[in-house]
Amino acid sequence: MSECIVRFSGNNLKEPLVLNSLVKLLDQANSKHVLVISSPREIQSLLALGIKTLSSPGGKPELLIAQIKAEINAIKAIYKLGPSAQLKSQMEKLEILLKGIHYTGDFSPALQDQVLTFAEKISAILVAEILLSHQIESQTIFPEDLGLIVTEEFGNATVSISETAAKVKAAEFGKITLIPGSYGVTKGGKIARIGDRAADYTAATLASIFDASHLELWQIGTPFKTADEKYVDNPSYIESLTYAEASELSYFNYSGIHPRIVEPLVDKHIPILVYELKDGEKILHTRINSKSIIAPQVVKSVAHTDDIAVLKLNGPGVGFKPGILAKVTGAFNKNHINIRSVITAQTSINIMIDKASTAQVRQLTQELNLPSVSQVEIEDKVSLIAIVGHGMQQNHGISASLFTAVAKNKINVLLSGSGASDLVSYLVVDEQDKAKAIQEIHKIFFTKTDA
Repeated sequence: MSECIVRFSGNNLKEPLVLNSLVKLLDQANSKHVLVISSPREIQSLLALGIKTLSSPGGKPELLIAQIKAEINAIKAIYKLGPSAQLKSQMEKLEILLKGIHYTGDFSPALQDQVLTFAEKISAILVAEILLSHQIESQTIFPEDLGLIVTEEFGNATVSISETAAKVKAAEFGKITLIPGSYGVTKGGKIARIGDRAADYTAATLASIFDASHLELWQIGTPFKTADEKYVDNPSYIESLTYAEASELSYFNYSGIHPRIVEPLVDKHIPILVYELKDGEKILHTRINSKSIIAPQVVKSVAHTDDIAVLKLNGPGVGFKPGILAKVTGAFNKNHINIRSVITAQTSINIMIDKASTAQVRQLTQELNLPSVSQVEIEDKVSLIAIVGHGMQQNHGISASLFTAVAKNKINVLLSGSGASDLVSYLVVDEQDKAKAIQEIHKIFFTKTDA
């Protein structure tokens, strides 16, 4: 298939310079383009937060609808868009669903997934309207009409390529086709989301089905650079990454791609090209390949995230008492609490969790009545900083340089980890030391010195 498979972010809808470049590129395109569109952050956040309040007596579906319409109108005003029958139809369907949730006082995970998909449908329709305002025709196909079959794991479904391929290949794509990403339909006909920010995964699935020469990501939210430019002046773009390196970075501050994006591409070794849209052109910044090659510059990036907390189970006998960790992890699994990492010592078990799970984790650990645990602490004012790149284990000086950078600048390290993966070494530091730590670590690995 000669079509170009692209993932385009709905967060760009309020960026007219980006959209002007998109319009120019598609207007001049010689090949067919299939664009998988993600949702605008503001609209998805409104829906995600709003449906949680609708089951209570104080919930107001009319207010939620008004807020979403205000976001839509703000986007339409930028591009001077007129009324849209397709957009009106989707908003009417959404309003019926939201009122139903409010009146019944309950909603299932399946219904929640169905509601959240409207953010992506709205996004795709708005992109189509913007293109049409420039006399560029496009067609919008929803995943349920395309036949994108997924498992019944609501909120975290997996695309079944074997059951999807024939239907997708039989679909008729126009010169420009827009597909709302991040969800599919189960064999039973229910909507199921693949996850947040999962339009990448949908686009990768289509690239695999059509044996595309590559997958293109246009104007991702966080481009791949050697560090976050909020903390480091003029970090460089990373020209080349492996699948594994890109996936590792996606768990940190690189929220521009979904961690599962490479899954459908692995077997066929389909590369990912990351572009910036500027002045009507697409500028290639990063190429993501399947080969795990150790580059001369082992460390590719200094990444970070604030979305962590550390659960500390302290006691003189925790290292000798069997079953403590199993009891905790079993309870966490039952309650759908993600464990990022575990570091143990004879007197302490340290479990890295998502910061959003802090309150639930605190309650669970109190209820477990763990033997030999005399003190339970949760450190939530912390940041996780990592250096990412293939070859950590083969280059023993990497860890030494990492700890030299923080030690020389008197940055206190609460936890550290390396050796579990050849890809990453990380430090947990107090959040007030984050900026300094990122700057000093970046300096030691990326600042060129004269011989």
